[in-house]
Amino acid sequence: MLKGALPPTIIIAIHQSSAIANITLTIGYLSALIAVSAQALLPRAKFMKIIFFDLLSTCVAASLCCLAVFCAVKARGHNVSGNAQQDTYSSDACAVSAVWLIMMIWGANALRAWRTAELQDAMVAFSIFTCVTLTRAGTFVTVSDGLEFILRLLKGFMLGFAIATGVSLLVYPVTSRGYVFEDIRRYAALVENVLEAQSDFVRKSSSVWADLGCRLEMQQETDGTSTMESRKELQAAIAGLNALHAKLQADLVYSKDEIAWGKLSASDLSQIRDCLRNLFLPLSGMAMLPDILDMTPEQEAQEASRNHTGEMPSRTDTERVTSSLHGHLEECSNLVNIGLQYALLKLELVRLKHLRGRFQNDAEAGHSLNPMDQHFPAQYRKQVQEHHSRRTHLSQALVSPDAFAWETRDGPLDDATAGTLDAEVRQETFTALYILQLQDNLLKATQEFMMFAESKVADGTMSRNRVILPIHSMLKWLSITRQDSNGQPLYPNPEHLPAFTTWEKTSSVLPIISRFLQSPESIFGFRVAAASFCVGILAYLHQTQDFFIRQRCIWAMIVIVIGMSPTSGQTLFGFMTRIAATVVSLALSLMVWYIPDQHTAGVIVFLYLANVFEYYFYVTKPQLFGPSVIAIVTLNVIVGYELQIRKLGLDVGTSNGQPYYPIYLFGPYKLLAVAAGCAISFIWVIFPYPVTSKRTLRKSLGEGLLLLARFYSCMHASIELRMNEELRPASDARSAAQELQKSRQRLFAQGMGLLTRLRTLSHFTTFEPRIGGKFPREAYDAIINEAQRMFISMALMAQAAQSLHLQPQSPSTPTENASAEEKGRTKWSARLAGIALHSADFKSHATTSLLCHLGSAVLNAQPLPPYLSTGTSFPLARWVQQTDRDLMSTRHIQDPAFSAFVTLEVLRSVVGAGLGELLGNVKALVGELSFEFPLEGEDGTEMRPLMDGVASM
Repeated sequence: MLKGALPPTIIIAIHQSSAIANITLTIGYLSALIAVSAQALLPRAKFMKIIFFDLLSTCVAASLCCLAVFCAVKARGHNVSGNAQQDTYSSDACAVSAVWLIMMIWGANALRAWRTAELQDAMVAFSIFTCVTLTRAGTFVTVSDGLEFILRLLKGFMLGFAIATGVSLLVYPVTSRGYVFEDIRRYAALVENVLEAQSDFVRKSSSVWADLGCRLEMQQETDGTSTMESRKELQAAIAGLNALHAKLQADLVYSKDEIAWGKLSASDLSQIRDCLRNLFLPLSGMAMLPDILDMTPEQEAQEASRNHTGEMPSRTDTERVTSSLHGHLEECSNLVNIGLQYALLKLELVRLKHLRGRFQNDAEAGHSLNPMDQHFPAQYRKQVQEHHSRRTHLSQALVSPDAFAWETRDGPLDDATAGTLDAEVRQETFTALYILQLQDNLLKATQEFMMFAESKVADGTMSRNRVILPIHSMLKWLSITRQDSNGQPLYPNPEHLPAFTTWEKTSSVLPIISRFLQSPESIFGFRVAAASFCVGILAYLHQTQDFFIRQRCIWAMIVIVIGMSPTSGQTLFGFMTRIAATVVSLALSLMVWYIPDQHTAGVIVFLYLANVFEYYFYVTKPQLFGPSVIAIVTLNVIVGYELQIRKLGLDVGTSNGQPYYPIYLFGPYKLLAVAAGCAISFIWVIFPYPVTSKRTLRKSLGEGLLLLARFYSCMHASIELRMNEELRPASDARSAAQELQKSRQRLFAQGMGLLTRLRTLSHFTTFEPRIGGKFPREAYDAIINEAQRMFISMALMAQAAQSLHLQPQSPSTPTENASAEEKGRTKWSARLAGIALHSADFKSHATTSLLCHLGSAVLNAQPLPPYLSTGTSFPLARWVQQTDRDLMSTRHIQDPAFSAFVTLEVLRSVVGAGLGELLGNVKALVGELSFEFPLEGEDGTEMRPLMDGVASM
């Protein structure tokens, strides 16, 4: 906040010098506007990228404006008779200027909508420069007059950019790498919070687990409230981790483009990102436990209780199981948290003194592990091995509560006890094994992070600082070849065959132009141009030209190009918040002016304090970014204008044709201009047809479901490739497995980004006026949440498939030195692969097809085809029981591949339940085709037979 308030304050302060004031003259206050729009608070890499586009766009705007002024002056010359005065109104010059204005605003904002992240600020600067210049282009008598104005305006813009650049780079500079390091530190803290909330939920949910095996209704007990509270805490914790994970991804993009002085390179940061992603997936899967418990269908639980030959576990036994799971989770959480702190310590992301107090207290409490200890790695590995040993016994305890006696035994279970465990694995056992498997994956990811940190110390990376150059980014930028980022194949055009003749190939350019003109980006650019011209036309009409200049209508145009949004929900939200922000700025400007009794030095000091206050909302309320910018700009323009008039004098200050207004009149004028600009923006968002947040949300949701179908297909191909034992050597960079992994990571990142955008659009739907029936926001939010759960589940399925050891050591049989356990594991895994690959459910790809149906129906607002259905829970496990019942015996429960298989089945059940929810919600939104008609039977009952296909033709 203190840093952000500096650029506009410095701009206004240096304009009190005659050397600066004589350069910009009457447009000096625009330098403050540009200094604010440059966003000096951004980290260095992102700021430099944006300022580069700002400078480029401003120079291009100045060049085009020079050409427009030349055309306007020439048009004036062709229309002036010999005895006419040159300084009179010229309709030809105004018409030419208007055409240039419309085309430049249209093109700039089309580019702005095309690449919002990079070109948002650049195209705003382009549009402001264009509006200020071309609304006066019709009044220039000579080309030199126009060029002089453009040069003065260009200097004002460059001054604003220069001050913003100096503040960004010299005053408390921040880097994207610094943001990434802070994100990593917060990541470790949030992982600890999620594990705490997860452990608390498991401890309080024993009644839910007891009802899982035979659930007739949810029991209402005294601990129900505490269970719901712990569930909400878990959801809040994982939501915070999701938000931080997305922020880390965004910060990492710009950190790779920075030139820095440090130790960790861009590739090192990418590897840390991969390690944290491997932590994120198991944590997200564990956080789905409440939903998994809710997803167990009542009828399946009842069927399992009826068909089960043995006795169902008692509540006491189940509570003992959950208590043991809770203890195991507590131990896992402790190991994960200590391991993360050790990795951060080795990577010098946390200071030694910050760990001393915490782990000294832990040592006094009896905890032996200390990441500051010299022998910590060996001690940690020993603790992990003991943890895995206890996990093996816990797996047996899940199917036989009597096996809890292992806690008092020194040796393993005997054969007689193991023989009693040959019962059918129940669904509650699947769920418990799922949690245990994710805990193993979490510990594995933690160890990989620790090993990476140790490798950076061992290879000397952490020994000294060095210059970090963005070599990879520069090579990628300089590369001639470009890889398709979307990876989408080109589908045939149903209206045109491939072009063969010269005319066909040449005329193929015309459809490209047509597609651009009707694209959403072009339409948005045209709407901004039309809204701006609604105000700008006053500058080109003889009767209103003086009114436009004298009443400073240019400010309404600036508000339009700054604040116009693509949808009506965003625009209406901006309309209300921008007016409120302008009212606050008006009040602050009066305070800034009158509290120091209008003394220039005091005004500048209080202006800085007022800027600090408004930058508080700019920094802490990202959802109020647009209104905050308008508020800061309005405050500085009002105060800067009054100080400008005082410095230049009344004659020079009003030489541009704008009369002087005292601050108590000038401020309300700005408020009216903001209100008019926001109102016109809203009108052109809904005219000639509305572009609503609701419509955009529906289309984006359809695209998201199609993306989910692609991600599922990619995940399914990865598992199938693993089961077919067709993995190529890891050294082959172009192997199918690595290509699928890259595709999964790209699609997963796209999906997470799209889900964030969908939630933003859903939020803006509340600000749109209700026309007709109520918008079903609950159904859309339910689909968004379900899609996120399915994204996480599918990513976990691909990760769990890596634990399926389906390939023996040798191509024929296990080696003679292999143990009996390894031989049995290989045999079991091979049998499972053979059964899975021949099952109808695995080969059907019905899930991909269903997701495509759902996405297309939502995207095109068309009803679903009839008779769509989702699969049952645990489909492969049911098929295996029918084909080879011995494979599901609890004798295999200690096999890691068995746990991986159970994890896959639980996740497939989550995906199946999610498909059912998606199908129901989408059907409620778009409906379903029906080929039935009512008939009345002989007994008076209604029948709905299928319509005959021949009769329908």
